[in-house]
Amino acid sequence: MYKVFFNEQIIYIKSVIEDDDDLNYILINNAIEIPALLFDFFESEEDLGIKAEDPSEVLEWVKQELLYIEAAGGIVENDDEELLFIYRLEYWDLPKGKIENGESPEIAAYREIKEECGISSHQLKNHLCNTYHIYKQNGKMYLKKTFWFLFEQKDNSEELVPQTEEDIEMLSWFGDDEIQLALLDSYESIREVYTRYKEVREA
Repeated sequence: MYKVFFNEQIIYIKSVIEDDDDLNYILINNAIEIPALLFDFFESEEDLGIKAEDPSEVLEWVKQELLYIEAAGGIVENDDEELLFIYRLEYWDLPKGKIENGESPEIAAYREIKEECGISSHQLKNHLCNTYHIYKQNGKMYLKKTFWFLFEQKDNSEELVPQTEEDIEMLSWFGDDEIQLALLDSYESIREVYTRYKEVREA
């Protein structure tokens, strides 16, 4: 199953063999059905459920209707099992940014963390998940795929320096209780990444 986030709404894309939940799913068979579905979704405040033989093909159809970009970011964990959060535009978030030409997602995630947080001793541990997010900018609709990775902070003495030109106001290391509060003022996609992090930690 794929989830595509748009503000507080979600598009769920499932295989026809996956179990139903409380959402009414629409069965689609070809790309021609996607534009009308997206238009209705953007005009509503409801989630959208789609079922198809091949969910990855549906995601490709959605991608063709929007401007597609790729980004990368990470969860950074220190020796105290605290996680690094950034505060930007009145939301708690995780460091991330657009992948530049010639970069791998792993390198882009490392660079974005370094630029946005001012640290450099974080080391890659593993890939966590990918998220999909639709947003509107300058009158155009974008679909962003973000590759998420887990990093380990090797030098806890490094000073955190927020990248203010990217509207980052604060940087903080949060433990479990603080994370739960921060996630109340965060994005659904960030909550999804944190859930995946907890699954990996508890495996």
